[in-house]
Amino acid sequence: MELIQITTYMDLGRYEKEWSAILEENDNTNPFIEFEFVYNWWRFLGKEEKVEIYAVKENNRTIAFFPFQSEKTWYGYILRFLALGDANYMDIIARERDIDRVIMFVFDALIKKKKSVVFYLHGLLESVETHSKLSNYLKARNMKERYSRIVTPYIDLDNISYEEYMKPRHKLHGLDRREKRLRALGDVQLQISPATEINQVFKVHQKRWEKKNDTSGFSSNRKQAFFKYLAEQNDGKLSVRLSTLTLQNEMVAFTYGFACRGRYLGYVLGHDSDFDVYGPGRILVKEKIKRNMDDGFHKLDMSIGYEPYKLEWNTNFDYTRKTVFSTNTFRASMFRNFLWLKEKAFSKIRKHYSVVIFRRNTIGKLKYYLRNKEKFRFWKDIWKNRLQPFVYEQKQYLIAKLTVNEMRLNSHFEQITPEMALSMKDDRKEILQKIYNGYKGYYSTDVNKVFWVNENVIRLDDIEVVENLKKKSIYIRDWENENLKQILSFVQAKYRPKYIFVHVNKRDKKSIQLLQSNEFDITERLSYSRVLGKRKVKKEVEI
Repeated sequence: MELIQITTYMDLGRYEKEWSAILEENDNTNPFIEFEFVYNWWRFLGKEEKVEIYAVKENNRTIAFFPFQSEKTWYGYILRFLALGDANYMDIIARERDIDRVIMFVFDALIKKKKSVVFYLHGLLESVETHSKLSNYLKARNMKERYSRIVTPYIDLDNISYEEYMKPRHKLHGLDRREKRLRALGDVQLQISPATEINQVFKVHQKRWEKKNDTSGFSSNRKQAFFKYLAEQNDGKLSVRLSTLTLQNEMVAFTYGFACRGRYLGYVLGHDSDFDVYGPGRILVKEKIKRNMDDGFHKLDMSIGYEPYKLEWNTNFDYTRKTVFSTNTFRASMFRNFLWLKEKAFSKIRKHYSVVIFRRNTIGKLKYYLRNKEKFRFWKDIWKNRLQPFVYEQKQYLIAKLTVNEMRLNSHFEQITPEMALSMKDDRKEILQKIYNGYKGYYSTDVNKVFWVNENVIRLDDIEVVENLKKKSIYIRDWENENLKQILSFVQAKYRPKYIFVHVNKRDKKSIQLLQSNEFDITERLSYSRVLGKRKVKKEVEI
């Protein structure tokens, strides 16, 4: 056998036929080792990397490829699989009958050539034999192997009935309720979108991750061209499926996924953060499962990770390994052990989703403020909105009730429609959340001055208090003193309630006096406090 190092992506292009023939014979379903992915990753993202792809020739035939990135360090060399951080899985490209002997030949040759070297191989699926073949080689060479593994959930589409599969999941996180309320806003459609929609996908992703710690970099300027190009190529065994959930023709959620010989892999799932409360991502996953079954896919791969939604939708588990081994030189062994300990620690952290959320959201927001500190009064904003409320915060509200004895003169207000809410530029997320929570909004002439009516609950979101209303009762919020009488006249005529409830800050003496002059009675006092993150709400009912 002969080992040939491929040093440029142009040189790699000459091996496309042999590379693809091996994967076709293996009936490969891993999209990240398809030639189109590897070649274009190198072309778009790997030019500044020390890429070393090795081809193995035997009897003038290329029988295997080993895709590595190399780095020279103080202890020698480190060889990683290609595209760490972009390819969730990676592997050796070889026919199953050749895998044992090419592993032995290539690693023996590389160790002889580089002498002091650490191998750090990510993305080895345990459902594929490569990891066990590699372990056999390391045992034969008396080399220590260390590995960590991460759960890789998937849905076995061949062995489920969609109706039976969905029965226990319809009410999961209020899925049915969320979908019903999203559809109440307008026409909702699942679409397999053309590549021309990719720029809008990037915008939605950037908006979603603007204040979060995004480790994928999917919509970063550096990677957009790569993912856009892949989306435009659909003539090989690897193709991108761009699925979008639209509301009134506006993209509210998307998946960027890979299709490869009967396997669909959901690579990136995202949604417009204005619609957080409606859960459009979960709705899209539900619709995507049905669509994949209809399209004849055998497996829906949810990719690596412990995200709760993956563990709720999956039917089966695979596992993905990161394997670390080295030559037995002192420096290489020392660095191998360091990498192993670091990976072991990270592996344990990833299993605790609360830590992942803290890193993603809290650290992400801090980074956002640091990047944009010229837009904010940075330390004042951090202290006032983040640290001070956590250390100590106190709020006091009064609940007031008006008993309606007679109908007052009518007044006119216009209702905020779903179309108006969707077209709002300012505070759209807050408005959509109010509509989701059962509020109806009304305005007189200025759509920025809206009061909200709820027929079901009294809801004080900032202190997390929700109280159910009795029949013929309504709750009004965001009213203004100067038009309180007109609001009361309007809601009495429209809703014909027996009781009207409002809340007011205990320190707002002017509003309290106004309510009392309009025959409101104080019925409840709410005291909220938070000390070092621990919340407490005290309720006192007025008799």
